Amino acid sequence: MQKQTRKALIIGCGIAGPALALFLKRAGIEAEIYEARENPEGFSLTLASNGVAVLKELGLDQAARAEGSAVSTSVSKTGKKKVLGQISLAGGGIKSVFIKRVPLGLIISDEAERQGIKIMRGKRLQSIEVTGKGGVVATFEDGTIASGDLLIGGDGAHSRTRQFVDPAFPGAVYSGLINSGGYTSGMKHSFPPETIDFVFCKRAFFGYHLSPTGYVYWFTNWPQEWEPARGELSNMTDAERQQEMLSKYAGEMPIIGEIIEKADETFPYFLSYTLPKQPSTWHRGPVVLIGDAAHAISPSSGQGASMALEDAMVLAKCLVDIPDLEQAFTTYEQLRRERTTKIYQMGLNGDRGKHMVKPLQVWFRDLMTPIFLKLFASEKATRWIYSYRVNWNEKVGAATPTTSSSPEMVSSASATK
Repeated sequence: MQKQTRKALIIGCGIAGPALALFLKRAGIEAEIYEARENPEGFSLTLASNGVAVLKELGLDQAARAEGSAVSTSVSKTGKKKVLGQISLAGGGIKSVFIKRVPLGLIISDEAERQGIKIMRGKRLQSIEVTGKGGVVATFEDGTIASGDLLIGGDGAHSRTRQFVDPAFPGAVYSGLINSGGYTSGMKHSFPPETIDFVFCKRAFFGYHLSPTGYVYWFTNWPQEWEPARGELSNMTDAERQQEMLSKYAGEMPIIGEIIEKADETFPYFLSYTLPKQPSTWHRGPVVLIGDAAHAISPSSGQGASMALEDAMVLAKCLVDIPDLEQAFTTYEQLRRERTTKIYQMGLNGDRGKHMVKPLQVWFRDLMTPIFLKLFASEKATRWIYSYRVNWNEKVGAATPTTSSSPEMVSSASATK
């Protein structure tokens, strides 16, 4: 650890930003967070066990469990109730959690503010400038500026920080899926506890989790080849959206229609974006990327928030243990690039099943999914995903710019597979 105090500017106050700030404060590095939105936004997500493990290191896992609902298994089915297989969503003695995104973010950001970390909202990044002394200045669209020794871009799939780091990078790509979902209370059905049901229907995909209180978290995806124009999907009323979703699932499992009809709240349609190729580099000078800014993956992976939290912990460890900033960033990128690439591929595989809606495709999907799950989704086969851990107390060794990432390097960075 360097003796002098360094100051980090963090762009984005989603999941990764405030978690990183908390780890940096623990390490004696000052951090300030700048968020474009005035108010938090988001719907719901599965925080996988590997992400919950990062919250546990911060002492925030119990708050997340209290806010959400524990899940330990996913069961894949057809719309006719045929079971295709299941996947364990727990690892290393920790279960995953189905949780609303806004409360999850507030659990982390509220703790950051409680510890004296400044969070400035309504600050949309305009430009980044590296000073002659190696520091960095961020200018925001409202004309204000902030200066520090390093800047971390956690500003999402459409990151403006990434434009500075890799100006030639083409940007995020539409996944080809329309997304929605909602919450439904008072459901009287009895299901195996701690389970998410993934239902591959003929026209769309439906996922739902029934909590012990009868509260259902649910989501839906269906393919649309062309990308809707901005604002095109925002004019529908709740009733219109609800009727369209019901039509997608006509003739499928009756519980799907019941969940949609009785919904307390439905989400506006939204699109998902991914980075099929990661930027050529995650860092430039005193600026580095984290979370979706570096490796946006499909929600089908169930790992977006967990990857962001892992990034936060690994980057903080590198900054603590490696005094040279360039070496710290290089080591962080090499420790994270291979794992996040594999997780991206996992999400892409999940998306492919959701794009299969033609009769022959549906037949083939339902035939092959059980085989795929037996081969690649057993508890042993997915241990590298859900049992991944970072040991905060074990020192990270510096990598060199020419060193390639490897499983051995991940292990040396205090992560177990």
